[in-house]
Amino acid sequence: MKLPRIRFVTLLKLAVAGGLLMAVAIVVLLPQRTGIEGWNERPAPRVNTVTTDAVVARAFDPKAGRYDASAYETLALYLFEGWAGYRTPDAERAHYPGAKSESGHRIDGFEAYARMFPMAAAWLSSGRPATIRTAGGPLDLAETFARGLAAGTDPNHPAYWGAVTGYSQRLVESADIALGLWLSRETVWARLDAPTRARVTAWLTDAAGAEPYEGNWQMFPMLVHRALKALGADVSRYDARIQTSWQYFKQFHRGEGWFFDPPNGFDYYNAWSIHYAMFWLTRMDPDFDRAFVASTLAEFADFYKHLFGPQLQPLMGRSVCYRTAAPVPLLTAQVLAPQAVSKGEAMRALDLTWSGFIGRGALANGTVTQGFCGTDLAVVPMYTGPGSCLWALRSLVVAFALDRELGLFAAERTPLPVERADFSVTNQTIGWTITGARDSGRVVLTLAANPPDANPGVGPYALKHKAFEWLTHKPRRPNNQAALYGRHSYASDAPLAQCPAVR
Repeated sequence: MKLPRIRFVTLLKLAVAGGLLMAVAIVVLLPQRTGIEGWNERPAPRVNTVTTDAVVARAFDPKAGRYDASAYETLALYLFEGWAGYRTPDAERAHYPGAKSESGHRIDGFEAYARMFPMAAAWLSSGRPATIRTAGGPLDLAETFARGLAAGTDPNHPAYWGAVTGYSQRLVESADIALGLWLSRETVWARLDAPTRARVTAWLTDAAGAEPYEGNWQMFPMLVHRALKALGADVSRYDARIQTSWQYFKQFHRGEGWFFDPPNGFDYYNAWSIHYAMFWLTRMDPDFDRAFVASTLAEFADFYKHLFGPQLQPLMGRSVCYRTAAPVPLLTAQVLAPQAVSKGEAMRALDLTWSGFIGRGALANGTVTQGFCGTDLAVVPMYTGPGSCLWALRSLVVAFALDRELGLFAAERTPLPVERADFSVTNQTIGWTITGARDSGRVVLTLAANPPDANPGVGPYALKHKAFEWLTHKPRRPNNQAALYGRHSYASDAPLAQCPAVR
């Protein structure tokens, strides 16, 4: 028996019906799709009207060569004004425009509070004015950050940050909260009333006992513990645990000042996270294994300073939007290991880093952009949100915090190694060789572990990634691990990703 032949018109009708059914399903189901919290919250960019982009660009004109205290104060005021425009009514968060992280809107906003707090605290501790001018009127930094602390640590407040638990983003940010409190102990901590101090202490104490991941995460509970102890809180029940954690972390030291930092081993996290944290531990507690911290920093800085020159430092590794924090160890060495790098070299590296990146688009709309230079989601991991990149301010935190003691901004600048002579230096521990050419200022970082012909490119943040994000309400960015870690060499004059010429 023959089956009836289905006519073309019938097939067309079925296709149209199927398409309509699919369209109805999309309309009905897409609004109900689950993604990260607050995906559709999209703050509009704000333009600074007091300390504008143009004002900062003039302050860091690359033709100037060096930048005094007024230039760095202008930069800080620009960042404070931007933060003020994006902060919530109770100042416990700041919601910047930009690509969201996989943690969600509220955590992203919390990050922006936590990572700006040490910057404000360092400014205040340097004796600079607490009240600044912004587009929205005068801003009292001490009052505003104190108000944010009161709201964020109050479980009964709608803006509560939530409890600190192990392996959580709150644990990461608790270390910056603790550092900010310690730095501003005479301005912010001093103005908190007894009930608020108790809530802040209780919130941070949970962090002292929380479980961290391996590597640089081990530092977060240690910083919280020592900050609370320095502020007079009783955290003795965690003393033994923190000491055990410190001895365990020291096993990650592979030699010559470098620590193995999972999951990727050796990168700039050694500079802007590990040596940064160890420095503050010795400031909060001068008896915190100071000899070990100083000796490893001396070895690290003696090699690491060769990465800096009149061009951008060779950029590789993850979290690239922290790029302006790279000079941190050269600055902290002025306290712990001045024999490894002079004050003039450290400040020259700071000048060149900030002026070089500002001139290539690292600042916009009152904050730090998400990328190597300007915004470039091809190299931004999914844990990075709009406020994450404020770790880029860590070099400024150190500079402002130490300026009164060391006179950093007024220091005479001296040439960096590549500005003095050609060189080639190797760190056998990590298999890195840095070569510099005086005539061009070019610095090249070579990784012995990677094949000589390895030169993987950066895949773009493409339509398929944007479509996935639209469908799922979750971040989806290209995996460029091979380009970030797998090349044989990285050069200062050939950045991995989008980096325009100096404007």
